[in-house]
Formats: sequence, C-alpha cells, structure tokens
Amino acid sequence: MKIVFIINNNNNRLAKVLPRLQLYCHELNTYSAKFVTTQKKKHAIALAKEATENNCDYLVAVGGDGTLHEIINGVLQSDRPANDYPAIGLLPYGSANDFARTAGISNSIEALFELIRSNTIQKIDLGKILLQQTQKIHYFINIASAGLGSQVVQDLEKSSNALGPKFNYFWHIIKGFLSYIKKEVNCSGGTWQWNGKLMQMAVANGRYFGNAICVAPDAKLSNGQFQVAIFGDLSIWDYLNNLGKLKNGIKIVHPQVYYHDVDELLIESTNSCGIEADGEYIGLTPAIISVLPKAISFIMPISE
Repeated sequence: MKIVFIINNNNNRLAKVLPRLQLYCHELNTYSAKFVTTQKKKHAIALAKEATENNCDYLVAVGGDGTLHEIINGVLQSDRPANDYPAIGLLPYGSANDFARTAGISNSIEALFELIRSNTIQKIDLGKILLQQTQKIHYFINIASAGLGSQVVQDLEKSSNALGPKFNYFWHIIKGFLSYIKKEVNCSGGTWQWNGKLMQMAVANGRYFGNAICVAPDAKLSNGQFQVAIFGDLSIWDYLNNLGKLKNGIKIVHPQVYYHDVDELLIESTNSCGIEADGEYIGLTPAIISVLPKAISFIMPISE
C-alpha cells in the first residue's frame, strides 16, 4: 500500500513532524511511504496530481486548510478515474485547522495510522465553484464564502503571524468590518432567493471557518447539501454581540441573518464581489457553487 505525505514546508513546526513521521513509518514497515514538501504556493496541487496519477493508495496532507484545499484540487485535476481516487488524510498542523474540527481529526500520527489500519474511511461531499467570468473551476472541502471573508484572507496572506493565528484572524475580521464596503448581492438556490447588502455569505460543507467560528452549525460533510449562512447589512457591533454564539455553534437570530440548505446556488452582484474557498482567495462573482455528493474518501473517525 502506497502512502504519499504532502508536507507544507512554510510552517516551522513541520520540521519536528517529518522526522517523527519517517521514524514511525520505518518502524511500522507495512506501507511504502513517500514524503514530499511544498516549495511555493499552489505547489501542493501539482504534487497531489502527480501522486494521484502514480496510483498512490493514501494521500495525506500535513498542514492546514490551505494545504488540504490544494491537495483536493490536485486530485480532481488528475486523469485518474473518480472512483479510483486515493483516500485522503490529514495531519492538521495549520494556523486554523477548521476542517479538522468538523471531521474530528487530531494531529496524532498514531491515530492516523490506526484509522488506516482499521479502514475507517468515509465518503464525503465536496464543493465545486464555477467562476462565470473566467470559466475556471475550483473545488473546496470545507467552506467557501463571498464578501468580507475574501478580503480577510487576502489581508492575512500579507500579514505577519507573530501574535498567533487566533489574534491574527480576530484582528483582520475586525479591521475588515471597519473597512469593507458591502456589495449588493443576489443569491438564488432551489426554491429561495435573497438579495441585499451583503457583509458575508458562507456556503458550508463543514461547520467552522475563520479559526473556530462555527458559522454553519447544521452543516454535514456527507448529506449532499450545503448549509448557506447569509449575514446581510450587519454592523461590527452585531458581530461582537453575537461572537459568543458563533463560537459555540448557536444560530444567530437577527433580521439580517438567514440560513438555507441547498445543493446548488448562483451568486451575482452589481459590483463584483470576492470569493474565497478553504481560506484561499479564488476570484470574483458571478459564480455557481454546487455539491459533488460523496466525491472523495476521507480517512476520518466519524460518520455523519
């Protein structure tokens, strides 16, 4: 059985992880393990595509949500048939690790291999985003968002993480609230439609984003639907007053907050509105976002 570990080389903590991983695999002497490291942004896409086309059985991201996002896109860009994709795994060593929260995944090497040994693998959904202006397709595993989130992730890319990821996320969200100009957005999916000034819209496969903000408490990874959480014309005070509820996974009751379940939606705006997916900026509206039901096998301890 062939395992490929794709390791995010931009995180200094991973220097401690690789030797332990190599030692554990050597002592186990059961699997053929290969370790590759990223050298630049989006490198994991190419590495994952190559590993998939070389018929690996397991493909494990060692990093955070961004690393996992790139690996998912690399797998789906490969020429290997969808029913023969490798099982995807994760050792969460990123700055937020929001997908791992929903999936119940720890950064324990021993726990990962126990899941592999016991064949504890779940079929889960993915999201597909078609940017209509460019006709480019992007895939996501956790959450895509339109509005403020796209500005926050772009600011985070330029910022220092010296004060820690939790403060960094919080600070850039607050700064975003103070500077972001809400766009007029129209969103439609199934039997419902919404339009108005948008602060933030989350299209959620997983439940958490923005470093442990439970924006979509009812989202499930394998039910063939997104939970869409729409935060319209809100103020910074609305956000701060409800931050505790967001952290604890409690739905917000507010005339400018809406929740819907949908398997496909169209997002349009008068002035182009930014979109991010799994914490990575991908482009501008208009966009069609759709569910790919049970698109991949994931090494994870829970079944929803």
